Amino acid sequence: MRGGSGYRALGLETRVHRHGQERVTGRLYHLGDYPGLVTGPHGLVHGELVSFEDPGLIEELDAYELYDPENPTGSEYRRIEVDLLMSGRRGLAYEYNRTVTNKPIIATGNWRTR
Repeated sequence: MRGGSGYRALGLETRVHRHGQERVTGRLYHLGDYPGLVTGPHGLVHGELVSFEDPGLIEELDAYELYDPENPTGSEYRRIEVDLLMSGRRGLAYEYNRTVTNKPIIATGNWRTR
């Protein structure tokens, strides 16, 4: 999300096209220094829709999110397709791929306003 540490670390301010806020169904969990999205029928999670033209950027995003396409089950996050509720489009998101037992839910569904 714009302004976050990952956004800055990857230099996304100049590498992506921002298309505005979006929402997906699911829950957002507080994992300490970062959030974890778990998709599902309950709750709304707020985010931002971006696109990019650099084909190498997806690999950088995967590495940042600790997603290994060769080992998705062993990855901390999985890159998945999701339904975007505001635009009606489909998009990619990173879903947390570990147990969320005893992890606090971010009731707002928004990492910034947790």
